Amino acid sequence: MEVSWAIRRGFTWHDGLPVTGLDFRFTFGMLRNPRIPGISRLVLNKVDNVLVPNLQDPYTIIVQWKERYPFAGSLPFGEQIILPRHLLERAYLRDPARLPLHQYWRAPIANGPFQFIEWVPGSHLTVEAYPAYQPGRARIQRLIFRFILDSTVLQAAVMSGGVDVSEINNFGVEQMFEIERRTHEVDTFYTPSLRWERIGFNLDAEWLRDRRVRWAIAMAIDREAIVQAVYGGRYFVAHTWLAPRHPASAPRVRAYPYDPARASALLTEAGFTAGSDGILRDQDGRRVEMTLMTTAGFSAREQVAQIVQMQLRGVGIDLRIDLRPASVLIGTIVRRRQFPYMALWSTLFSPESMGYEGFHSSQIPGDANGWEGFNSMGWRNVENDRLLEAAAEELNEQQRIRLLRRQQEVLAEDLPALSLYFVPALTTARKALRGVRPTGLFGSFITWNAFEWFWQE
Repeated sequence: MEVSWAIRRGFTWHDGLPVTGLDFRFTFGMLRNPRIPGISRLVLNKVDNVLVPNLQDPYTIIVQWKERYPFAGSLPFGEQIILPRHLLERAYLRDPARLPLHQYWRAPIANGPFQFIEWVPGSHLTVEAYPAYQPGRARIQRLIFRFILDSTVLQAAVMSGGVDVSEINNFGVEQMFEIERRTHEVDTFYTPSLRWERIGFNLDAEWLRDRRVRWAIAMAIDREAIVQAVYGGRYFVAHTWLAPRHPASAPRVRAYPYDPARASALLTEAGFTAGSDGILRDQDGRRVEMTLMTTAGFSAREQVAQIVQMQLRGVGIDLRIDLRPASVLIGTIVRRRQFPYMALWSTLFSPESMGYEGFHSSQIPGDANGWEGFNSMGWRNVENDRLLEAAAEELNEQQRIRLLRRQQEVLAEDLPALSLYFVPALTTARKALRGVRPTGLFGSFITWNAFEWFWQE
């Protein structure tokens, strides 16, 4: 495939130079370089080249694709952020591996409605309206992003008026309810999202290789009770990884209703027997002890882990809870498959998500792929791979939906991960601040339309 893009004239970097196709071409080449660390190249590797046919008038780019890609018309090569060639090219050519150390990342010059002013690590980041923004200057003059790690401190700041908008907040539903009870100056939003919370199984763990054990764990956990007890019924139990908002969400897949008797029977079929202390023993006499790793400092998730611990104890599994900082759990432990049995975390998808990075066997993180994949369970399934490969190239939307729905059926049957629930985006905003519109979608943060916000007189 070949896609031509016309770049809108009049956009400038915040140092005044124009944004042109040369910036797009530079960004593509830089991100494709394997010496640049920490980049997902799944979509980038589908692109053969990005051309600027007229260097004298560089406002047209041609993207040449190696293969069919259904969303080739969404973003030129799958990346939202374009970088300034005039500021980074020299350092990149000198040593690509050292580019992440460039001072640019501490004080970036971008091309959107707000320009960087200040970053105080651990405290705040300030941006101001860019007066030459082509569609028009933003109505809000200044945005200050505060980094508040404790959800209780953030809750107090929201209620006192010290914070105007909150999004990535680790709030539990009870905290949202408390904000609603304590102040009438704040709007609360429970936006249906594509955020999937699950327990991922490490399929290299001996006991978890047998899917009867995974089925048993699923039936031993009362997800409906968890949603009611921890989330006030505001979350929705999930049976697949795509939420109902997604057009390819499968309406009928294998579900695992709460049934501890059936869970115990499955564990017996798998060769486990009860010990005198009520904990199962495997065929070699080993006590069945497992760990569930999840994020520290997120009280609702910690409550969920404790309920799961109690419920699995009821079928003879001694579950130990291992709490880690979110940056460590997601950035290292999950990414490098260092959880020995199970991990509880969430992923936010977009309408273009097709599951390849998360479920295809080629995406199992390891040395072979530079730890780039997100199939942290280590799931290998021939039919699943075939369906994901076909969906990744299918241009017909209805056929692509059929492929993805079948893939969800395969996943629910094999169960490399137990779907728990879909997490609504919990956001707050001062009532006097108009135009705040949360979307609940990946890549769309609460400030996606901040250039439209304004204070009501």
